[in-house]
Amino acid sequence: MHAARPYTVPDAPETGTIALCDESMRRDTATSGVYLLSSVIVPLGALPAVRERMTGLRLPGQRKKLHWRDESAARRALAADGLAALDADIVIATWCGMSQDKQERARRKALETLLLDLARRSVRRALFESRGPDRDRADVASLAGLRRSGILPPSLRVHHAPGGDEHALWAADIAAGAYNAAMGGTCAHWEKALEGSKGTVLTCGACGTPHTPAIRSDPR
Repeated sequence: MHAARPYTVPDAPETGTIALCDESMRRDTATSGVYLLSSVIVPLGALPAVRERMTGLRLPGQRKKLHWRDESAARRALAADGLAALDADIVIATWCGMSQDKQERARRKALETLLLDLARRSVRRALFESRGPDRDRADVASLAGLRRSGILPPSLRVHHAPGGDEHALWAADIAAGAYNAAMGGTCAHWEKALEGSKGTVLTCGACGTPHTPAIRSDPR
């Protein structure tokens, strides 16, 4: 497998949707936490517009990627507005009870949950932020295993790209950050994102329940 490169939309017109995916982790205790994967699903043809909107969220002169963890509260509010404007489907997959030394297992389990849901939605592409060649290969291996089991169709493909180069992935970072904050009781940004997007929190494979934040109301 080659090193991750910015994702390129095929030259031939392609219909269907792409899921922009990123990760976050939440520590409940020193020995337990929640691994989460966010997915922002948009039409493949909308990818250039998503990139443009995400790029526009940077401060003047800012060259580094937009990263939820590094932003102020005011900047996070603007980022949540930008995510809401995409009118996307946001899907969250989780695996709770994650110990410090089992992060990759937790990712693999959350990834299986997410990929199965994306297949049910007939998503054609899942684009993840690259974590390096070895870890990217682990994602692809999880996909291959699900295909061999017969529960994933060959039409769903997994790609990786550097977060600093593929600006569309910042939408997934915003979704992961806003949802993570909502799990901790700060729901304003998650609520804002859902004003323009539909949010689905999948059933956690570890505990059998969805970790759905208690927001004030369903904006949709």
